[in-house]
Amino acid sequence: MSKTLTIEELTRVEGHGGITIIIEGETVKDVKMNIFEGPRFFESIIKTVYYDKIPDIMRRICAICTASHSLASIRAIEHAFNIDVSDQTQILRDLLIHGETIESHALHVFMLALPDYLGYPDALKMASDHLDKVKAALELKKAGNLIHNTISGREVHGMNERVGGFSRIPSERKLENIREEMLKVKAAAELGVELLARKEPQLNFNSKNIFMALNPGEKYGFIGDEILISDGSRHNINDYLNIVKERVVNYSTSKISTYKNHPFMVGALARLILNKNKLEGTAKTMFKKYQQLIREDNPLSNNIAQAIELVHSVERAEFLVNELLSRGVRDEHLPSVKVKEARGVGAVEAPRGILYHDYTFDKSGCVIKCNVITPTAQNIANMEKHYREIVEALIKEEENMIKRHLELVARAYDPCISCSTHIIRVKR
Repeated sequence: MSKTLTIEELTRVEGHGGITIIIEGETVKDVKMNIFEGPRFFESIIKTVYYDKIPDIMRRICAICTASHSLASIRAIEHAFNIDVSDQTQILRDLLIHGETIESHALHVFMLALPDYLGYPDALKMASDHLDKVKAALELKKAGNLIHNTISGREVHGMNERVGGFSRIPSERKLENIREEMLKVKAAAELGVELLARKEPQLNFNSKNIFMALNPGEKYGFIGDEILISDGSRHNINDYLNIVKERVVNYSTSKISTYKNHPFMVGALARLILNKNKLEGTAKTMFKKYQQLIREDNPLSNNIAQAIELVHSVERAEFLVNELLSRGVRDEHLPSVKVKEARGVGAVEAPRGILYHDYTFDKSGCVIKCNVITPTAQNIANMEKHYREIVEALIKEEENMIKRHLELVARAYDPCISCSTHIIRVKR
């Protein structure tokens, strides 16, 4: 006897998606992560567009990951045209992407994931008994917004970061405001780790995860040019197409990604597993304290990994501001750009994992080919693997209980579904 388990619309995630499970007897026959959000067509929209307009268009792929798309786009252009940037620009970009991580992780850890841990259907219901947790989330979100506003010019879709640098350098006073705000929200960030550590859901998974993350260099961070994989291999980002294999499926407007024909995972858990030795300060202390809760086979550990990254990002933002102030901020001219026929790949760690932008330009500096691979598109195959494991473990339980656990796993990945949707090429 066959039956179908369907979650029409996942709740407490960004974008629109669902899950379909087909069960025959006590066997799971098929698992599908249905992404029905409309295709975005960004990769086609920018064809023929001159290079200096590309980041302004591509950062609008997402309002949550806007800094990630902006910086991946800018770095791809800079790699294509061999543009070097100043140390000040690198520090400001590092500050910007840590600000985005604070905004995004605060929203997910406290408002989307925490209700599952404390037994509430949503953050509004949770607020009636845990107003302090909701206030902590809002304070952290506000702190992340302040960084975005100061460095990028706006809280969403800022325009200040440019190819080669920044249009306007923030004043020392504005940087001091960021430092003051980071000091205020440190305790709120640490609260997220403590809350998730106390209420770990008891779910077991059997399969080993393959992890991928960028190598950020000496310090834990979100920008890099080398891909680290948990099988021990390392690859330049220019080789990403040989590593991440995408395919179109008929039930989703997002592509499915695999590595050597196996699903893999990107995001906070992957970063923490592959770059944990680069953590410093309170984040390092909290990682060591709760290391036993961070299980490599369990996607729910992505939640506490995000909480630890939240602590890291607040401390790192304070450090970066101090670094800028100690060096003395100065106005810088944007470099002149000599366009040519070229291809450039840029990659950053968006809050949900590695984000690739890949542009090919003609001799006049206009885009003739574009490819974007988002973290959620890379995670979908691994999500389907974990949905299958959950249903197999709970197959004799009531349908509502299975659905509740499926949503718990989906939310742990913190999917950004709007980012993941791509153009689908139809062959006739």
